[in-house]
Amino acid sequence: MTNQIANVGILVKDFSKVPEINAILHAYSDKILNRSGMPYRERNVRIINVTLESTPQIVNEMSSKLSAINGVNSKIMTFDL
Repeated sequence: MTNQIANVGILVKDFSKVPEINAILHAYSDKILNRSGMPYRERNVRIINVTLESTPQIVNEMSSKLSAINGVNSKIMTFDL
């Protein structure tokens, strides 16, 4: 399967879930090109943006694991190389 560039946007509503999120991201660290995060205090959420290069299967797997955490939502945007 061909690699693609993907941006995964993660919205964290429950800040206590950050260690679980970090564990998942660490498991995919060899695929991650960039990671940035910011608190959105006015809405009491945190936003994390992750850019990675991998197969669609791996990108979907990571996003699904993140979305399975209660209080966390993730969305994928992909670009073919």
